[in-house]
Parts: sequence; C-alpha cells; structure tokens
Amino acid sequence: MTRKLTLTALLLALAVAAPGEASAATQGPLWATVNVCTPSSVGMRASLPGDGTAKQQFVRFSAQWWSRLKHEWLPIGGAPDSPWLPAGSALSISSQAGWTFSIQQPPPGAVFLIRGVAQLQWRDGARVVRSSTQVTRAGAPGVSRGSCQLP
Repeated sequence: MTRKLTLTALLLALAVAAPGEASAATQGPLWATVNVCTPSSVGMRASLPGDGTAKQQFVRFSAQWWSRLKHEWLPIGGAPDSPWLPAGSALSISSQAGWTFSIQQPPPGAVFLIRGVAQLQWRDGARVVRSSTQVTRAGAPGVSRGSCQLP
C-alpha cells in the first residue's frame, strides 16, 4: 500500500510540474529590436527564452528597407542577412545575440527607413525543434526601436 501511494504521489507531482515547465519556456523574454542606429550602421538584437534543456539557440537577422513606391519592405542592398549566430544554451533563462549591418548612407535629401526580422531557432543537435520569427519592435530593455530612420 505504501509503495502504491508513493508511486501515485510521484506521478501526481510530475503531472503538476510538467505544465509549469512547458509554460516557463513561453514566458521568457522573446523579442527582436533595433539597438544601434547611425548614418552608416544599423544594429539588431534578439532575446531567446531558455527552457531548461541543453538545446542550442541560434539567430539570423535580415535587414529590410521600406519602399514608398512599392509599399512593402524589401531586403537592403549588399548583404541583407547575417549568418546564423549562436545565442547559447537553452539552459539559461534567456540568451541574446546581435548583429550590426553596414548601411550605405542615403543620398542628400533621401530618407531610408530600416527594420529587422530575426529568425530564431532552438536546435537539438542538427534538428530544429522550435522556431520563431520576430520583427524588430521597440520596448526591449535599454535603448530599442522598431526601426531606424537614416537621413
């Protein structure tokens, strides 16, 4: 009887703990932002929540500019994508990674509006087990913007 009660208590404890662990993975800081805006560079940063496992986290940034003519976001010229950047282990509560793009200054009188898109991945070895895409936005801790306006 004692063995059966112990097993039942253990199973109940695991059932109660599992939802908390699953929700912790989605409650961590998940964002992408523009954190550097100069006439010649735009920096982006992303935060990935950990889930307490040994998964590895990665980020790739894409820089886009707003075309008033086409009314859509287009990739910047040159190198619009960063490489896949390691952002650490999911054992941490959260990890961050960033990338700075070199931007050609707009001609006199022109204005460029630049934003970023961050592709986030959690990998178990070579297998992607979770992914998310975040458009840069303001509100991340510290200096942050959703976009960068270059004169």
